Amino acid sequence: MKDYQFFCDFDGTITKEDTLNKFLSLYADKEWLKVEDEWVRGKIGSKECIERQMQMFPSMDEKTIKNFVDSIEIDPTFPDFLEYLRQENIDFYIVSDGFDYFIQRILNNNNIFNVKIFSNGLKFENGKFQINFPYFISSCENGSGVCKCNVIKSNRIVTKRLLYAGDGMSDFCASKKVDILFAKGKLLEYCKNTKIDNFTEFETFEEIKSYIKAL
Repeated sequence: MKDYQFFCDFDGTITKEDTLNKFLSLYADKEWLKVEDEWVRGKIGSKECIERQMQMFPSMDEKTIKNFVDSIEIDPTFPDFLEYLRQENIDFYIVSDGFDYFIQRILNNNNIFNVKIFSNGLKFENGKFQINFPYFISSCENGSGVCKCNVIKSNRIVTKRLLYAGDGMSDFCASKKVDILFAKGKLLEYCKNTKIDNFTEFETFEEIKSYIKAL
């Protein structure tokens, strides 16, 4: 038994690509790219970005949405990694600035159940999306839909070391709050360009599993 907690981003970390960005690119008005650019440049927070982008869809049917979500692939080594954590009694949490509707369906499609998820809420009614932000806090420095730093702070067990895996901008702030960081993508570039030195580069969860085993 290892005294660790593991917090993990979802899109681009567990999945092979960013679910929401792919969804937007396929179905939303192309104006979503201008809003995305405002977020990347730090002009707006991710909450405002998501709120505006989710208004850029035409009337949709649920079958199209489900078929899209069912096309999303995850890292094939993730289920085995999650089973390893359970065997070691390491608490695992998904903390994502994406949507619970997507995350839960993708996990279920891969026979993954009973995972604690902190994310934005999404419902589909009468051809339109209804969104909510249960983990937003007004004091979040980045205006994120899910304040990952606050989620970590609220759920951290002080006697355990905190591990975190991520790949993107929404992980930048959280990366400074953990003991051991696993990074790829934009998060990896961020770590290399700042003074963060507790990170390990990874591509698959098999690599993270091997790292934890060696601790």
